[in-house]
Amino acid sequence: MKRICRPVAAAAVAMMGALPVAAQERLEINNIYPKSEESFTLEDSIYYMQDNQGIYEVIEAPFEDGPARCVGGGFGYRDGTNDIVGICIFGEGADTFTMSWKAGEQGAANSWTIVHGTGKFKGMTGEGIATTGVEVMYKALPMRQSHIVGTVTIPGIN
Repeated sequence: MKRICRPVAAAAVAMMGALPVAAQERLEINNIYPKSEESFTLEDSIYYMQDNQGIYEVIEAPFEDGPARCVGGGFGYRDGTNDIVGICIFGEGADTFTMSWKAGEQGAANSWTIVHGTGKFKGMTGEGIATTGVEVMYKALPMRQSHIVGTVTIPGIN
């Protein structure tokens, strides 16, 4: 019995070595959009919601620029804590990836995680941080910019 198992195990190990291994890559993009958000001041908190549509510019990543949409909402509290969360969908058509995000506590950067990919982004994983500027001028228009950095693995691209 041991002699039969060894060749089978060796074949399985050899096959695993033949599978393509996706490499982790650095991600740095700017998400640029006209600000579209509302906030409602309550007694000890502010309820915040956004629906921003714009573009992302690739600074460093294994893919090209494209459209982006970010939606989210939640409460920000006077002590600097919050439960503000949302998602951003990058790309279009059959090729998109979705990032979930959580607003940073007490002025810290937002955290993000890739939660879904389709088409060429199928199987994508990753995580990192994002910082959002107040206003930037982009092609002579006032816009908001989020600077997103981290690492990603994209099985079909890397």
